[in-house]
Amino acid sequence: MRLSQLLCRGLWSVALLSVLHGSAALAAGETPIVVGTRITLTSKVLGEERPLMIHLPGGYEAAPTERYPVLYVLDAETHFVHVAGMVEFLARTRHLPEMIVVGVPNTTDRDRDLTPPFSKTERIDDGRLLSEVAPKAGHADTFLRFFTEELAPAVEARYRTQPYRILVGHSFGGLFAMHVLTHKPESFNAYVAISPSIQWNSSELLRTAPEAFARLAAPGRALYLYEDAEEAPNVARLRTLTQELRRRKPANLTWRYDELRGQDDHASIPHIGAYEGLRFLFNGWKVPEKLQMAGDLARLEAHYAGLSRRVGYPVVPQERLFNGVGYHHLKGKRLPQAIAAFERNVSLHPDSANAHDSLADALEAAGRLQEALTHRERAVSLAREHQDPDLPHYQKHADELRARLAAQPAP
Repeated sequence: MRLSQLLCRGLWSVALLSVLHGSAALAAGETPIVVGTRITLTSKVLGEERPLMIHLPGGYEAAPTERYPVLYVLDAETHFVHVAGMVEFLARTRHLPEMIVVGVPNTTDRDRDLTPPFSKTERIDDGRLLSEVAPKAGHADTFLRFFTEELAPAVEARYRTQPYRILVGHSFGGLFAMHVLTHKPESFNAYVAISPSIQWNSSELLRTAPEAFARLAAPGRALYLYEDAEEAPNVARLRTLTQELRRRKPANLTWRYDELRGQDDHASIPHIGAYEGLRFLFNGWKVPEKLQMAGDLARLEAHYAGLSRRVGYPVVPQERLFNGVGYHHLKGKRLPQAIAAFERNVSLHPDSANAHDSLADALEAAGRLQEALTHRERAVSLAREHQDPDLPHYQKHADELRARLAAQPAP
C-alpha cells in the first residue's frame, strides 16, 4: 500500500488567513471581503484546541427565523474558501439551499485524525510497516467522536441549523467520509468522497462497504464518489466497489460515481468534485423556469413538498423565489395573483423586511393604501431591528406613502 501525499497548503493557507483576518494593509476607503470567521473549540475527546472556519449565508443576520443545512469540509486550510464560495454561488442561483459551511482544518496530525484503524502487519509499497511510517495514524473513530459528540452539537447550539449534515472530504478526507458512512452512517445525511484513499489497510473498504451499505438502517443517506480517471489503481478499486453496489441496490442509499477526464489531477479535482457532488445531492432543487414563470403557487408548493420528503425536513420556499413570482404578476398587472404570492411570502418569511415591503408594492398598486402602509412600517421596523442595510430604502417607501395618504382629500 502507498501513503497518500499530503496536500499542498502553502499558498492557500496564506490567502485564507489574509481573507479571514484582514492581514493585508488596506488603503483609505477600502473594505475587506470576508469569506468567514475563525473560532476555536476546546475538545475533550481529542485533548486539544481545534480551530474552525465558519461561513454563514449572506442573509443570515437579516433572516432570524431561517434555518440552514450544515456542510462540514475537511482539510479546510485548503478547501474552505473555494467550497464556501461555491455554496454561496449555487445557492444564489437556486441550485441548492443556503448553507452554513464549517471548515475543519488539520492541526497536529492529519494521518491520525482521518485514517481508520489498520492491521499491525500492514506494509506500504516499499515494504516498510505502516505502523513505522505513520505511528500515530488510525484514529478516525476518535475524530468521529469529536464530530458527533462535540463539534456538531456546538454548531447546532450556536447557529440556526436544519437537521441535515453534509460531509465533504478529499483523499484521506474521502477515506474518512467512507469510513463514517460504513460504520456510523447516522452521523451525516450526505457524504461527498473525492478521490478517497480506499487502498488503506489493504483496501479494507472494498470488502466491508458493500455489505454495510446494503444493510443501512438510517434512511435517506446519500453518497457521491469522484475520482481522477488517471488515478488508475484507485479507479479500478472504485469501479469494483460501485459494481458491487449496483448489484446489491442498497435501499437506503442514493449514490453516484463519476470519473474526471481532462487536465486536472489529484490536487486540483476537489473543487470540481465538490461542485458535482453538491449538484448531485440537490439535483432537482431549482424550480424549473417554466414553473417559475407560470407563477402557479399550488404547483410551487408541491415542488417544495417533494423536496421536504426527500431531505427529511420542511423546506421553505426561498423568499426571493416567491418575490419574483409576485413581481412577475405585478408587472403583468395581475394584481390578485401578485398579492397572493406576496402574502404567501410574508406568511413563510414573517420577519423579512423585504417580503413586507414587496407586499406593500402590490397593495399600493391595488389602491389599498392603508394596508400597504402597515406593511411599509413593518418593513422599517424589521430592518431597524435586524440592522438591515436596506433600511433607508424601506424608510423612503414608507415616507412617500405617508405623504401620498396625507395629500388625499378628506372623505
